[in-house]
Amino acid sequence: MNTQTIPRNPFKEIPIVIAYKLLICVADFLEDVFWARNKRELEPESKEASEVDLWDDATILDKFYGAVRAGQGLPESVDGFSELKIYKISESIVVKQAMGRTFDSPVQVPHEALALEFVRKHTSIPVPRIHRILHTETEPGTHLYVMDFIEGDQLGQVWPTLLPQWGKLRIAWTLRSYIRQLRRAKSTLSSVPGPLGDEPQTCIGFIFQGKRRVSFPDLPSLSSWFHAGVRATRERFGLPPSRRDPFRKCQKMVLTHMDLNMRNILVGKDGRIWAIDWDWAGFYPEWFEYMNLSFVSMMSTPISSQRCIPFITDPYVECIRWMQATD
Repeated sequence: MNTQTIPRNPFKEIPIVIAYKLLICVADFLEDVFWARNKRELEPESKEASEVDLWDDATILDKFYGAVRAGQGLPESVDGFSELKIYKISESIVVKQAMGRTFDSPVQVPHEALALEFVRKHTSIPVPRIHRILHTETEPGTHLYVMDFIEGDQLGQVWPTLLPQWGKLRIAWTLRSYIRQLRRAKSTLSSVPGPLGDEPQTCIGFIFQGKRRVSFPDLPSLSSWFHAGVRATRERFGLPPSRRDPFRKCQKMVLTHMDLNMRNILVGKDGRIWAIDWDWAGFYPEWFEYMNLSFVSMMSTPISSQRCIPFITDPYVECIRWMQATD
């Protein structure tokens, strides 16, 4: 568990949290009364024709391997191992490589495809459309997602150029609207923690401290795993058991992106704010989004962006205190 100590002044935090909650109440009221009235009802998924419809699988693979040989990977898609994940095979189509995570099983569940399908069906969040999923004999554990290329800039590139007041507030407010939509969306799969699938799937996220083979059949088992980690941390530092339990009030789990950092938010040329890279998405307690964003923001996120996180996801400050054994 992350044991980094954060200086704490509880009397100072209280008014800050209250200020965030007041701002959130006003923002949500304005959205529900004015913005929501102008929103279109969710329409069936668009069946617009795409050039991919004219290609067979062999043609797509030829274009993909040609793009790999030509070095046509998107620089912003470099992963933690310095490898390119996304290659552009036409002006409007890319192919994304995604490793399967269904360990000890020959069947690899396409987590990101399932998450994107759910988001497109239940929300108005702009996300890429996956046209086809391919597999190859040379890489049996890898999904090749054939999907739309979204023309735009990563939020991290745009953020410094935005006007301090309206520009940054517009982004934060839009992202908060997306989070609210995800929390309202219902699914029969929401009783099982983790990525979408018929069986419990491997959970990945900064909140799991890099442990990649963790899956849970239900919410109590997820709660027990985190309680064990917090308990071990407190015992190691000679701290008494915590009286807090952020899982106690969790009535349901909601679809959570789990990696909604500046790399995965695009400011499109069409003016819309796109959310991409849903490979870690799954059903979790709603405070998990705040936890993951807070962990990521400690690395390289501007202070002005960090201050928006409690507004975007709600200020679950005490949950972080509990996780870090500083409560």
